[in-house]
Amino acid sequence: MSTHAVLEWRNGLPYSTQFDDVYFSVSPDQPQHGLAETRYVFLQHNQLQQRWQQLPTDKPSHFVIVETGFGSGLNFLAALHLWLQTAPSTAHLHVVSVEIAPFTLQDLQTAHAHFPELAEASEALCRQYRLLQPGFNQLELPEFCASLTLYIGDSAELLPQLNLKADAWFLDGFAPSKNPQMWQPYLFECMARCAHAETTFATFTSAGLVRRGLQEAGFQVEKIRGFGNKREMLCGKWPAISQAIRTALPKVAIIGAGIAGCSTAWFLADLGCEVHVFERAPAIASGASGNPRGMLYPRLNAEKPQNDQLAWRSYSFSLRHYANLDLGSDGFQMCGLVQLGASPRELKRVQKVAARYADLGLLQKLDAQQASLQAGVTLAHDSLFFEHGAWVNPSLACKRMLSHANIRLHLSHPITGLLNHVSGWQLTIHDDNLSEHFDAVIVCNAAEANQLIGDSGMWLNPVRGQMGMIAAHPSMRSLKTILCGDGYLTPEHQGQHAMGATFAPGNNSTDIRPEDNSDNLEMLSRLSPAFNDADHAEITFARASLRCGSPDYLPYVGVVLPPERLKAQTEPAQTYQDLPASQGLYAHVAHGSKGLMTAPYCAALLARRVLQDYGLSLPQHTEDSFWNGLHPQRHLFKQLGWQALMQPFRERATP
Repeated sequence: MSTHAVLEWRNGLPYSTQFDDVYFSVSPDQPQHGLAETRYVFLQHNQLQQRWQQLPTDKPSHFVIVETGFGSGLNFLAALHLWLQTAPSTAHLHVVSVEIAPFTLQDLQTAHAHFPELAEASEALCRQYRLLQPGFNQLELPEFCASLTLYIGDSAELLPQLNLKADAWFLDGFAPSKNPQMWQPYLFECMARCAHAETTFATFTSAGLVRRGLQEAGFQVEKIRGFGNKREMLCGKWPAISQAIRTALPKVAIIGAGIAGCSTAWFLADLGCEVHVFERAPAIASGASGNPRGMLYPRLNAEKPQNDQLAWRSYSFSLRHYANLDLGSDGFQMCGLVQLGASPRELKRVQKVAARYADLGLLQKLDAQQASLQAGVTLAHDSLFFEHGAWVNPSLACKRMLSHANIRLHLSHPITGLLNHVSGWQLTIHDDNLSEHFDAVIVCNAAEANQLIGDSGMWLNPVRGQMGMIAAHPSMRSLKTILCGDGYLTPEHQGQHAMGATFAPGNNSTDIRPEDNSDNLEMLSRLSPAFNDADHAEITFARASLRCGSPDYLPYVGVVLPPERLKAQTEPAQTYQDLPASQGLYAHVAHGSKGLMTAPYCAALLARRVLQDYGLSLPQHTEDSFWNGLHPQRHLFKQLGWQALMQPFRERATP
């Protein structure tokens, strides 16, 4: 990233040259001064220990903190440390923090070294604190039952679009005299909009403009003794004019146990939902998710901002997600990936992508010689290098996600119908209605989704692809990274390389074809001159499957509304709020060849939105405009002439 905090280290402490102030203080006679201040101001005066000890132990619960100014992450670490000590295992902590200039990972670790008692929390955060981008960054810390939504940008951009119910606010950041643009009416208006009867706040400052802003927004404000040499600070709460909302989590059925279904099940289960996954085959990952290798890298074009935003966000999120799953060396390897500019068209794309995105620090443009050194084999083309590019074993990932205690798996259950009753959704196998009812159903069965949903407006394009595994080959022994051109090749692992995959639109066959094996072997010679004799390599395994895509190469993720109700509307919908309310039917399909990367990210988005439909307002992971652009019925909206809904993404120069 190019927007990191510019620090000076004064006596070992981080000092902001932009805001002319320290991030935290440590006095010679009190080494833990900064941590003690955080605990006094933010933890104690939001009554967090008492509130967390009172959370229910017999059912899932959620607690949401919003913080202005992530800085060194000290407040977050202190909250994590207390959460682990006091909250029940059934509870989940959600922290939303905004930061305009984040620390580098190295600076973050240097700052945290002052507080050895927070080492466990620091290590968990630092494992996730990578691949950060402007906008929303979702960091999951499952060992703490906690999530961090880190928004990198101006608080004036985030807070007006924040849609949640906050339990506590940490009003941090630099003092109003140092950072006046943050302490503006939009902050206090957001706090009021996101408040409920148990919302509290605390801040180190006692400035009059802050006190008046909070009071005018409707908060009860108390001025109390500050920490250390600071005379006064502010804390308070939202007046208890109504009861805090307590909502039962929905019971969810998911159709399909591929990467989309398993990811969706995982994130819903992790939020406390009871989830049932129905798979027609006798084993999970029976479709495209059953390949022994899948590549993780963003396919960028620098011309479609909405597609590139999805690619970037999915790439960073999914790399962190698979690392969290602890799949071992057989399931996940971050070995880097070289993407070749092997044709005039691809070279032009490489140049455009590098010009637009290189300053994010997530890719490098290399000439042929540099790319050869990076890959370990001779390459003939300028390339893009993704240092964190990886391969994943999708079957292992699916198995790991379905092992969650809140998930029930039903194999050999071919769901053929969905019935919507007053008591909930009922599933049908042939003519037999299952006895259980569900609050929500999420269809994740790829190209077969329309057989359950009907004429919803989703256009699903199945594409046949065949991949293979080859025995270790002498010419490939030195390969260190994944190579990607019009196909891919992985470095040797356990005596084998993965290669693929063919691309055959309109072909629904999954038979293994010798000619496809030959095409894959021939492709290898186009990756590197060193592989000219690879067409005689021994193929040890081959598999064909169908990838399901959409016309605009974006997945369908979200609520599915009755098309007859949409078509019957006499007035065009001007906003997404004009659409009918959810009836509990959702889709998560059409990821094409990038499902291994995009499905976990989209699943996390969908899980939050499903709970929002059932009254639990947790922090969103993305802008509404971005989310709306994935709507399963966006093509139907276009057919209906609802042009106001057809600008889903904000145009941005960077993701």
